[in-house]
Amino acid sequence: MLAVALWRRDLFLQALSVTLAQLQRGGLARVKLLIEAGLFAGILLYTLRVIPERADLRKDALRVALGFAAGYLAEAWGTRLGLWRYYTRETPPLWIVPAWPLGALVIERTAARWAPALSRLPAAAGRGLHALAILLVLSTFLLMAGPAIGHPATWAALAVVFWALFWRISARDLPVLAAGAFCVLFADTWGTTNNCWRYWLQRPYGTWGLAAGVGFGVCFDTAVVLGCLKAAEGLDGMGQRS
Repeated sequence: MLAVALWRRDLFLQALSVTLAQLQRGGLARVKLLIEAGLFAGILLYTLRVIPERADLRKDALRVALGFAAGYLAEAWGTRLGLWRYYTRETPPLWIVPAWPLGALVIERTAARWAPALSRLPAAAGRGLHALAILLVLSTFLLMAGPAIGHPATWAALAVVFWALFWRISARDLPVLAAGAFCVLFADTWGTTNNCWRYWLQRPYGTWGLAAGVGFGVCFDTAVVLGCLKAAEGLDGMGQRS
């Protein structure tokens, strides 16, 4: 994050200028800004706390590499087909791509924390929750991809989501899906309410489209991260066997 801020000093200084101006306005603008700042601080502190847990250079390097690649492709797909856009109008903005591997590590650590509690659920309840999560991911993807549903890149993205959800299904998938929903919800809420990015159905601002956009972000991002974590596990297993 520090490297991105130093690399894109123009965006950092612009954000700082807007923040100071909002603070000086007072009233609801100041309240909204303080809520957004508190949300971002909470995300940052949680990230700093959980990533050092269970650190494994070999596995984390694979997760980070796959997160960078998947994040770039996901952002390129969405921004170039107009499904969402960033305030800088870049397609995709490279400064957002590092958030994907960072998020993958946070979700992996959070899933590891939650796994013992979720494993104590009755088997039928666990299967039901897993099936519900898969249904939500696929339905929100089809809803969100509506304007670009006929594009080959959209079908490729859908194939990746299918692969992530159904390849080597195990009890470890549900904690990742749950942790991803938790983590991405906070990150996407901050980004959309802060006008950092907007989804195509978010207009006019503040309608149900905002909730639908955040819901899609929660489901799609979590599915992509699940795929990255599964792929990293598979590659690590191949490396150990060799």
